Amino acid sequence: MRKTWSFKVKGHSIKVVNTWFHGMKLYIDGDLRDHDSSFLAFGNEVLMFANLGEEGIIEIIPRAFLTVEVDAFLSKDDESVPVFSSTNRLSLSQQRESR
Repeated sequence: MRKTWSFKVKGHSIKVVNTWFHGMKLYIDGDLRDHDSSFLAFGNEVLMFANLGEEGIIEIIPRAFLTVEVDAFLSKDDESVPVFSSTNRLSLSQQRESR
């Protein structure tokens, strides 16, 4: 089973692909930047990340409960802001901050 999530953060195209038994892959502007081959996802553990330069670091946290979902955060200067969630709707202010 393959699942793909695509979203934009600060002008960058982000794509997270879960290929089930082949792990997850993180693409930034079409370039493979990180991957993870773990079979299990626990809580708030960042499994993939990529540096977006001055904008900060994008962190991907998979959530698993019968299916895999993901949350993405943009971290900079010890502050972490949610920029995408495949299960929870972000507030309008959070959506504006990620653009």
